[in-house]
Amino acid sequence: MLDTNAFADATLDPPGKIAVIGAGPIGIEAALYGRFLGYDVTLYEAAEIGHSMRGRLEEPFPMMPHDALSPLAIAAIEAQSGEKLPLALPMTYGQWIDQALMKLVDGDLLRGRLKTHSRVTRIELLPLDVEGSPDEDSDPEEDTERGDIPPDFRLWIRSQDDPAKVDAGLSIETESVIVATGANCDIECEFHPPLEYFFRLGEASAATGDESPSDYLARCRREITRVFANLGGRADLDLYRPRRV
Repeated sequence: MLDTNAFADATLDPPGKIAVIGAGPIGIEAALYGRFLGYDVTLYEAAEIGHSMRGRLEEPFPMMPHDALSPLAIAAIEAQSGEKLPLALPMTYGQWIDQALMKLVDGDLLRGRLKTHSRVTRIELLPLDVEGSPDEDSDPEEDTERGDIPPDFRLWIRSQDDPAKVDAGLSIETESVIVATGANCDIECEFHPPLEYFFRLGEASAATGDESPSDYLARCRREITRVFANLGGRADLDLYRPRRV
């Protein structure tokens, strides 16, 4: 279970820079949630949107579409298209990817923020001195233990188009990282989680135990809520909570 209580004082105000890794339903939802709050979010995907479902494009989608999307996601799609999202079955995996996930990343909030075929291979900490500037001689994990300014992260990204090089020949730096690759994560980390501003979503597999796919997605949305409540320093921050009329 995601535990954000250990770093309850580690806040990040918008437009803080956040990297979300994984463009499946959970990663896209986390990126969307962050954008609703005004964060500078970039979404990195090693392959294509909804990659884990690409081998099942013609199979029936196993849940009602409105169970697979949050109220935020549905509102974003409908605001962009001006049409109601089809909420009835039958629907295939391929149709759901096209009508839901693709429309979300093409919408106003996420347009231009998705980097596909960009595999994050390594995450490092950027050590800071007391003034907040990079200090090559300090140990970033010791910095956090001393209560100094938490370090930023450096992500190394390998492009599928040129496996010998990182994306654009450079690494990227970010203030927070959200890994949304589910139970599978082969990213090399130069630190030992838990760590401030570093989060993993959906680590438990949806296929294990008695948890259905819709229950898994609902649990991951609760994790997303806790992540951003933690970053915002507001325990009551919940964009999924129905507004009073």
